[in-house]
Amino acid sequence: MKKNILTVSLAVLICSWARADTVSLVLENDAIVGQDHHYTNGMYMTWMSDADTTFPDLLSFIDLGQKNVALSLSHAIFTPENKDIRTRDLDDLPYAGYLDFNFLAYKSSANVFHEVGLNVGMVGPSTQADTLQKRFHTVFRFDKPEGWDNQLRDEFLYGASYQIGYKTDPVSLGDLSFDWTTNAKADLGNFYTGALVGTTLRLSSKAMRSFSTAGNFIGANESSLLNYEPQKSFTWAVSLGVFYNKFHTYYLIDEAIDEGYRLDKLDDMVGEKLALDLLWADVKLSFYLKSVDTDMKGTKHSSNEQTGGIGLVWKWD
Repeated sequence: MKKNILTVSLAVLICSWARADTVSLVLENDAIVGQDHHYTNGMYMTWMSDADTTFPDLLSFIDLGQKNVALSLSHAIFTPENKDIRTRDLDDLPYAGYLDFNFLAYKSSANVFHEVGLNVGMVGPSTQADTLQKRFHTVFRFDKPEGWDNQLRDEFLYGASYQIGYKTDPVSLGDLSFDWTTNAKADLGNFYTGALVGTTLRLSSKAMRSFSTAGNFIGANESSLLNYEPQKSFTWAVSLGVFYNKFHTYYLIDEAIDEGYRLDKLDDMVGEKLALDLLWADVKLSFYLKSVDTDMKGTKHSSNEQTGGIGLVWKWD
């Protein structure tokens, strides 16, 4: 019997979190902002060790005092805009499910971090994206997506990444605190090869130690858990991030072109993210809106993707 890869993957990660240090769960969906476009749903789970991890130092050439490792699981669903037709719309993106495991190692200080990552995953029916979306649409009484029989076939994915980030020291603004994080990331793999630069401004009710990175179009934003600390009193933060993503390889479009879709390769992307964080004791609850503009000249459909997200972080003692 064929195993449900997504279910097994979730079970493995949940077990690994039984004695976790910092854990993050994030749900993104375009229905939150009243859209139903291409990137329609994402679920991201991350575990990060404390700074005293005994894992071997994979960045020994970096002379920074703090060492962390992290594991994450990412699952995302992509569809064309018109979900009422059963045949392929060759002028739009195909149906696709995406599943990715990421291992990351960090060296950092209060102001700087270096991150190296290795990832493996799948695109295709084994991700169970069609089952998940159909059930979601049934529960919320949305129209059933009709074209999943045309989704991209199973393909094994792999890649590596390197990221560096810098955060300013907090600046006092009366009773408030302001900081600014800038990050740059490069990825090499058969799903995605490209580079990202981003910057995020954050205003908070007290000085924050964590890095407020702009993140990615899809995938967990693991670096945001670095230096996360519980709060003794209610704390809030508002942040605005922007990022620019340059693509060399993007499997979803490249494979679609190979299968006869009338699309152009994805060249670049500009995104913005507005977030509100609410912190109390060991828990952080986040709400955010994300908008990206893509250079997809080959499609007649929208090149603007808007997504809402809800995130939960907690620290285990």
